[in-house]
Amino acid sequence: MDTTLLILVLQAASVLVATTLHEFVRAVTSTLLGDKKPRQDGRLTLNPVRHFEPIGFILAFLTGCGWGKPVETSALYYKNRKQGILITAIAPSVANLVLAFVCGRLLRHGLFGSSYYLQAFFSLMVQLNVSLAAYNLMPVTPMDCLKVLNAVLPANTYFSYLQYEKIVQMIFLLLLFFGYTSIVFGPIIRLLMALCLW
Repeated sequence: MDTTLLILVLQAASVLVATTLHEFVRAVTSTLLGDKKPRQDGRLTLNPVRHFEPIGFILAFLTGCGWGKPVETSALYYKNRKQGILITAIAPSVANLVLAFVCGRLLRHGLFGSSYYLQAFFSLMVQLNVSLAAYNLMPVTPMDCLKVLNAVLPANTYFSYLQYEKIVQMIFLLLLFFGYTSIVFGPIIRLLMALCLW
């Protein structure tokens, strides 16, 4: 197989791993907090087909900012609604950072010897998982920060923001397509990658 084509396949695989992990951890976290919906929807699985979302996949493949098919959760099952929403929103990105750190440690310790493709795959894993975690700091659908705002802001403030969220989302996507989001997120991603590979 052509080297360039194989790297593209590895990049696609890393996107699937990162987005699948993100949504699976959301499903597990919400379930552990008492939510029955992820299990009922068949989302308590590491099968990437169940978590695949084509637009989010393409964006993650091209830009590093993407998403899987969002796991639907119900805060009605949580004993502490706001705390449950907050934990469920943060846990997926933490999982991505943990995986990025583990992949970075494996690379730093040279466990893949001279295998160029294994090194490339795990480098992509570091980059994609860090990027997913960083871009989820954006308070727009379907990023997790919007759920964080739901948990930490007063209800009136949160619903006031929702009136403008679609506009913020459109501006963000335009900046993403034209490459301007890297001005803000580039330094964050480079810092996190450096920490993972330190």
